Amino acid sequence: CMIYFHPATLTTAGGTNNTLTLRIPHGICQQVLIRALTSSATVFSVDITNSDSTLRVLDFGYHEGEINELDVGLPMAGAYTLNINNASVAETFRVLVGVEE
Repeated sequence: CMIYFHPATLTTAGGTNNTLTLRIPHGICQQVLIRALTSSATVFSVDITNSDSTLRVLDFGYHEGEINELDVGLPMAGAYTLNINNASVAETFRVLVGVEE
C-alpha cells in the first residue's frame, strides 16, 4: 500500500481558508493533521466537503491549536476541499491529509 500525502500551508483571512486535494482515484483517508503555527491557543473548526463544497463528508468540530486524527477511515474518490473555519485570530496553519491507496 502507498500513502499519498496532501500538504498545504494556509493563512486564514477573516477566520476562513481552504485547500483542494488533488484528484484521488480511490483510497481511504488515514490521517488529517491541522496545526496552528503561530499560537497553540488558536481555536478553529474544520470540515471536509466534496470539491464544489455542496456536501459535507466529515466534520471535526472545534479544536484548539491542533487536530491530529488518525485512522479516519473515510473512503475517498475524486477531489475534496478541506475547510478551516471560524479561526479565533488570523493564523497560519500547516495541513496534511494522508490517503492510503
